[in-house]
Amino acid sequence: MRIERSAGGDDDSGRVGGLAYDALVDRNWESVYRLAYHLCGGRVHDAQDLAQETFLKAIAARASFKAGTNLRAWLLRIASNAFLDQRRRKRPKLAGEALDLTAAMPAADRAEGQETMALLRAAIGELEETQRAVFLLRTQEEMSFRQIAETLATTEETARWHMMQARRRLMKRLEGRV
Repeated sequence: MRIERSAGGDDDSGRVGGLAYDALVDRNWESVYRLAYHLCGGRVHDAQDLAQETFLKAIAARASFKAGTNLRAWLLRIASNAFLDQRRRKRPKLAGEALDLTAAMPAADRAEGQETMALLRAAIGELEETQRAVFLLRTQEEMSFRQIAETLATTEETARWHMMQARRRLMKRLEGRV
């Protein structure tokens, strides 16, 4: 696929960060969808809707993207904010099926691993929303605390604090079980 670039952050020709919309989605869908999937508790349909909403919001807000900044972090911030907005409006069930890592385990360890993962998913689902977002961005997206802070519109110190709190809560919740 040929990716056309413009010199600036965006323009009226239908580009964001110098990328045509189709290239924007192609290059960033996996990261945005993965975050949406985890935030939505593993509900595929909800994650797809949130990812699509993210790109629609990005297109509508393309003028707010600053050239030279991290496009992926900007998109993940939009996804996080859209998720939090939905949560405030709907107050759906807590995420409980966030991670599926058991497929990578050997068959002999799978039963024990599935039980452990179920406990971990439940514990992650019980985290406060911001803590869950920081935890998932750090562990699943492997983002730096600086990138997490940009994504969630907070400070790096606050992102670190939320990560520490998430770890403490998870360790306390899983103590003696894992």
